[in-house]
Amino acid sequence: MAEAAPRGAGTRVFVLADDPGDDDAPAVVMLAMPPNYVLFRHAHVCHRFEVVVRGSLSVDGRTLGPGDVMTASPGELYGPHVAGPEGCTTAEVFGSLDGVFRVLAPTSEGIREFDFRRGELPEDYEPLA
Repeated sequence: MAEAAPRGAGTRVFVLADDPGDDDAPAVVMLAMPPNYVLFRHAHVCHRFEVVVRGSLSVDGRTLGPGDVMTASPGELYGPHVAGPEGCTTAEVFGSLDGVFRVLAPTSEGIREFDFRRGELPEDYEPLA
């Protein structure tokens, strides 16, 4: 397993392959959100499985804690998600590394694809501080 991105900005990306740049390999993202952080509404272009590791996360009117799981199919919008007062850390398993960075998000003109690797960011994206 290779780490594709160094620590920083609240995320670490691990690629489940020998080549950390293999876009087709599954990947795991460890996402550490600060207290009350709002993760914008979006979808990915691949399957996604997420488990809360630490803290709490408000999702669709319910509060998830350690061990709780969420899933999403390709193109299935989810969020916004709000980290609890103590923050939240999740582990997200993606069907492909490419799917980590290519997201779909609502805009005033409908759903649009953004590629974080090219610096494309949705309007309501807030960087992790």
